[in-house]
Amino acid sequence: MKTLDPHDSLNAGLRAVAEDDEHDGTSSRVSMRLLAEVHAIGAARRRRMMLLSLSAAAAVVVAISIPAWRALSSSSEQPALDAPVVSRELVTEFFPLTYSNVPARGGYVVRMQVPRSALASFGAAAFASDTPASNVLADVVIGNDGLARAVRFVQVVNDRRPANDGRREREQTP
Repeated sequence: MKTLDPHDSLNAGLRAVAEDDEHDGTSSRVSMRLLAEVHAIGAARRRRMMLLSLSAAAAVVVAISIPAWRALSSSSEQPALDAPVVSRELVTEFFPLTYSNVPARGGYVVRMQVPRSALASFGAAAFASDTPASNVLADVVIGNDGLARAVRFVQVVNDRRPANDGRREREQTP
């Protein structure tokens, strides 16, 4: 006599359920709607990714273009020079001030702007006469006690003309 194997009865039951499911599947209309929805979701995701990629590319183009544009526009505004500009400072000798005979330990030099009329009070009215500004630069020696000891006048010249009028000059490159 044949004994029933529990696996045989389980296999037979699963086959019967599979055959029933084949006949009771979804309708073609529902299947088509589900498929269309899956395609719409995929298309929306692709559009978002394309928009994100284009936005990133535009940001990179702008980030590169703005500094390049600024560099080109600033270089076109300035005239092209064959040689570097050399700044010179024409200076007078130091003129003693009222408290120049008061002893001081150390001190420092302060550059400031003073009225053009100060030149005349020291007899240096011809110095810096070609500049129309109402103020001139001056280096003032100040002692540690805060008293001004001496002053000299400074004119900054940005061209390469030699100064032949006896004034001392210091050359500086910017």
